[in-house]
Amino acid sequence: MSTRRIAYTGLFIALAVALGFALVAIPNFEMISATVFIAGWLLGPGMGALVGFIAELVFSGINPAGSGFLFPPLLIAQVISVSLIGFVGGVARRGQVFFLASAGGAVSLGLLGGLLTIIFDFLTTISYPLVAGFNETQIWATLGIGALFYSMHVISNAAIFAVIVPAILKAVHSQLGITGVIR
Repeated sequence: MSTRRIAYTGLFIALAVALGFALVAIPNFEMISATVFIAGWLLGPGMGALVGFIAELVFSGINPAGSGFLFPPLLIAQVISVSLIGFVGGVARRGQVFFLASAGGAVSLGLLGGLLTIIFDFLTTISYPLVAGFNETQIWATLGIGALFYSMHVISNAAIFAVIVPAILKAVHSQLGITGVIR
């Protein structure tokens, strides 16, 4: 692995954690997912997943609002979900699924961001009732109540993925001249 690739990996981890803490006071608005997705896009699926894993482990583990280490099932759900976001970023880039300059590409990225957020919110919401032994009715009630809370998270991430992510990726590709995965 090149020094450049290691440096970019560290920078993305630090940026994701820093943005997480910078925006921690704003409910349902975060930039960790977008940062990790961009890392996957630029570094490939494996490194994107690694960035997501480490960034979420650090952010959740030392979060002043409550450490993820206090409830390991939630921490595991968070780390798996954010790792998936980085992996999907790399797969999306590899397959050149999205054309950054097109409106269709922005809409596709927005839908993908919304879907990844739904997966994150579902896994993190269900982590407690499954471990606590809730019955089916209680699990559905928890998911229903959680849906009210995380609907804004899904909407904000869809908007971030539709507007901010393509703008950043276009800028990176044009300003840095990066045409492929960073090696």
